[in-house]
Amino acid sequence: MTSDLFRRRLGFTTVLLAFGLAPLTLPSCAEDFAGIEVPVAYRGELLADAPIDTANAQRVRLTSARVAVQALELRACPEGTLRQAARLLRPAVARAHLVTSPTHIGVPVVLDALSDEALRPGTFRPTPGAYCGLRGMLAIPDGDALGADPSAPLEAAVELSGERLGPDGQALATFSLQSTMSVAFEWTFDEPLLLDASAPYAEAWVVMDAAAWMAAVELPEGGLDAAGESALSQAAAHALRFELVRALP
Repeated sequence: MTSDLFRRRLGFTTVLLAFGLAPLTLPSCAEDFAGIEVPVAYRGELLADAPIDTANAQRVRLTSARVAVQALELRACPEGTLRQAARLLRPAVARAHLVTSPTHIGVPVVLDALSDEALRPGTFRPTPGAYCGLRGMLAIPDGDALGADPSAPLEAAVELSGERLGPDGQALATFSLQSTMSVAFEWTFDEPLLLDASAPYAEAWVVMDAAAWMAAVELPEGGLDAAGESALSQAAAHALRFELVRALP
């Protein structure tokens, strides 16, 4: 009888201790990602009037270069097998933010590649962890996209316009190339971006190099066919570069 009473009291005490220590041992949803921010900005680069040689050795000068970025996503590093197993074996804890973790910015942006004015579509606020890259999409924008010009709407995913130049740099004719073909792009960071309470901030810059884009394009005599549109969109995606600005330790 005494032994049974002792066991019941011991069990009751264990339960009380478990509940009492739980707030100290269980992870807090608010503590996990409070203050973690990765603001995103797009910009082009100012070009001088220096001519550009295209992929088929035609000399041109750009007057307009626009790309429409449909979305951008911060990509988490793949979990290793042991980490996955450990996560599955952990006690279940209500952490609603894991379902709605904002690692995706769906604000469409029309980026003027000849301007260095920054466009800021939003901020990632991810949960703590390791992030290995960014992925995005170029696609035809909506009329209310950030950076859109109502007086000259972009009705394509990408657009390049300029002048064909003669041997002495004189303008011979104008050209305008457009592609409605969507294309995905992706970058992998040189090393994982670790975000947690000790490193809660970084900046993600997407920069369009219009000169590199034009230099990779074969300028046709007439309009673009389907293969030409695809090549124009692909060249635009390859001319995008990514700059990650990490917080100082």
